[in-house]
Amino acid sequence: MRQYYKFLISKFHSTPFRQDNVIASFMLGLAGLMLAQALQHNDGFFSYLGILLLSLMLLFLFISMSLGKLNASVEAVFKKISFPILLLGMFWQLYQLWSTLPGFDILPSAISTLWLFKLGVGVAGCLAALSLLPNSWISPAWRTLLVVLTLATVWFLGVWVIKTAPQPKIDVFVFHQASAQALLSGENPYTAKVPNIYGDLDYYGAELVDEQAYLTIGNPYPPLTIYISTLGYLVGGDVRYSHLLVFVLSGAIIAFLHAGREAKLAAYLFLFMPRAFFVLEQGWTELILVFFLAIIIFCAKQYPKFLPIALGLLFASKQYLLFVLPISLLFAANKTSWRSLFNFYGWMGGTMVAVTAPLALWDLHAFLWNVGAAQWYTPFRPDALSYLALYARVFDKTPSVMISFLALAVALVLVWRFVPRTPTGFALSLAWCMAIFLAFNKQAFCNYYFLVVGAIFCAFASITNQSSFCAQERLNLFPHNKS
Repeated sequence: MRQYYKFLISKFHSTPFRQDNVIASFMLGLAGLMLAQALQHNDGFFSYLGILLLSLMLLFLFISMSLGKLNASVEAVFKKISFPILLLGMFWQLYQLWSTLPGFDILPSAISTLWLFKLGVGVAGCLAALSLLPNSWISPAWRTLLVVLTLATVWFLGVWVIKTAPQPKIDVFVFHQASAQALLSGENPYTAKVPNIYGDLDYYGAELVDEQAYLTIGNPYPPLTIYISTLGYLVGGDVRYSHLLVFVLSGAIIAFLHAGREAKLAAYLFLFMPRAFFVLEQGWTELILVFFLAIIIFCAKQYPKFLPIALGLLFASKQYLLFVLPISLLFAANKTSWRSLFNFYGWMGGTMVAVTAPLALWDLHAFLWNVGAAQWYTPFRPDALSYLALYARVFDKTPSVMISFLALAVALVLVWRFVPRTPTGFALSLAWCMAIFLAFNKQAFCNYYFLVVGAIFCAFASITNQSSFCAQERLNLFPHNKS
């Protein structure tokens, strides 16, 4: 058995990945910008330009993942141009955020106060720009203050969006509001009666709607997202206050992953993504997922003993993340014995069980139907931003949904071959695997890809300051029998 693992590890190893690889970080930044533009165009629904931008994102992401050491003169050129180009990308995102409505469901009566949102965007942009001045122009204390003020302004923008769009016409918001009400009333959120607000079956399979036009699911999300959303409802009567809090905290963690300007720029590219406040307005939970990912990168750098717990929280927050569970092996690179590996996954699995079991065991059948089986009955969406939707439009034929799982399997193999066993490597792997999985999926929209954007900028922020404990390039479980 030991020889088998040694053979497997020797065949699937990562290429050298320098911690100061300027070109790789530049490609990551471009990938994030391309995906942000794909979501900005047509709000993340299908378009041919969106498919083109999605393809460019995948190309840049793969280059950043597979890039090795290049000529020093080439790297010197990229070192000069990468930050200014990405800074221009930030300003372009700010302009888009300023010049377009931040969401779908803003009340007509609130349009007269849109100037407040635009003013906030302008203030946030100015503060962010000042915090990105060269080190010789600004002290660390002033830079920190400017970042904090930028985050506070983003909070103000989020509150404006929530207040001006109090009832977004989307089932996700209805799910979480109803679940919060049920949970606080001592009822099971998974057995709550939720109406079909769309009135047809375009967004649901026939198995998900009963004869009284109510859904047969109460909430399709795992318990952890219900807990977090309920906190927002408890404090402000709206689950999205929790989502806004984790959005701002995610930006803060990314910004302070290290003292350099690059981390701050990564945070701003994430926070100022033009459709970020659209994700907040609609009540989508990917904001929570990015928060847990940011915590993972922070723990890997500063508090590695809490890393398994952080990983458990992430993988327990969305059911489709279980498909990319193998990338957690990237963090097992420093485990030099079966016992340490068992402890690592024991804590991770224990965390997942601890946050899931209370609601799951309340009514196990309802939980398995809501979070598991019902997902297979969701219909194919021709308006998805995916290659399957493109195929359906070109050939007028619905492709097999199993293609997404085959594509994910290939993506995982490429991860094991190329990606370093570092915090950056984990964020990069999550971005790559989820991007491939969604690009070949039957449903892929703005909220799904928001996790990919967050993962890209987590990787970008951490690439210049890796955690030393994860610096090994191979998964070495048998250090005493090397050949």
